[in-house]
Amino acid sequence: MGNLSGLELAIMIVSGLIVVGLVVALIVQIVLIVKYKKFNKTPLQSGLSSQQTARTLLDANGLTNVQIKKLGFFRRILLFGNHYSVMRKTIYLRKNIIDSSSVTAVGIATQKVCLAIQHKNKDKSFIFRYVLQILTLFTPLLFYGSIAVGLIIDIVTKFSGLPTIIGLFVGLGFYLLTFILQIVNIKVEKKANEQAVEVLKSANIFNENEITTLQKLLKLYIISDIIILVLSILKLILQILKILARSKKSK
Repeated sequence: MGNLSGLELAIMIVSGLIVVGLVVALIVQIVLIVKYKKFNKTPLQSGLSSQQTARTLLDANGLTNVQIKKLGFFRRILLFGNHYSVMRKTIYLRKNIIDSSSVTAVGIATQKVCLAIQHKNKDKSFIFRYVLQILTLFTPLLFYGSIAVGLIIDIVTKFSGLPTIIGLFVGLGFYLLTFILQIVNIKVEKKANEQAVEVLKSANIFNENEITTLQKLLKLYIISDIIILVLSILKLILQILKILARSKKSK
């Protein structure tokens, strides 16, 4: 330990934090899956299905143009889960959710309805998230491209180091959009969660026990998103430290 440089020590600490974060993320994900499946076997007292509930709520909010469809094969392989598509104005639900009358199914479907309502109302955070989703599609390419340009200039200028650092900070500017997206995403999803709980409560679709159960499930989703955000930040810090360490060794 005494022979380690400051950068090497920092790399070890951040790497350790990432490992801890991954373990916590795994535990939360396991708990989330268990709760998801358990609550998806807990039938609603009202007997309404997720599709019936979503259609009723959409129509009541003037969203008759929003469709509800089963999540198809191609969307599944693209890692899409239950979601609301802004482009298609469609709520996509998994096979085990769309016709189910469980707490999980109806709760998730209602949460997606609330996202559609945010879209209709042109909620600022919702629209900002959509714009960021488009911009961040090219973030990895721009991030590593900026660093690559800096390294090339470094080679031409006999490894002065400055171009790499400038390229790194330019890349960070692009990558910052990713973290802003994750933060805004948490805000939008949390708002939709709260709206869904309120809608289900006021419409007497869920009783008090079912509301409590749904709140536990939705809270786990937010916790999972926060952990992912923290891990993303730590991974970026680790990459920066490694780049700086390589740049230092090349001098």
